[in-house]
Amino acid sequence: MMRWLIKIILFIIRLIMSILTTFLIFLLGMGTAPLYLLMMFCIFGAIASFLQKEVIIGNEALIIGFLVSPYLIPMIGASIIAFLQGIGRYTNQR
Repeated sequence: MMRWLIKIILFIIRLIMSILTTFLIFLLGMGTAPLYLLMMFCIFGAIASFLQKEVIIGNEALIIGFLVSPYLIPMIGASIIAFLQGIGRYTNQR
């Protein structure tokens, strides 16, 4: 009896984890396109600032461009999704 109860609870947890993972993958896919555009605007703004001898503003634009580039914010989201998928695989083995 207790074993069936644990299986039912784990099934619900697995179902919630799979739905959450699928939603986060969709959200990451939809969210990276605007971040790419924002990164390109920051890079073009930095180039324009450097051409006008505004080095501080150009450096700030490059830093902001790096923060929204695929190497920071989307990578954090991908790491969280990979962690959740790892938890899901671990619970499927038990």
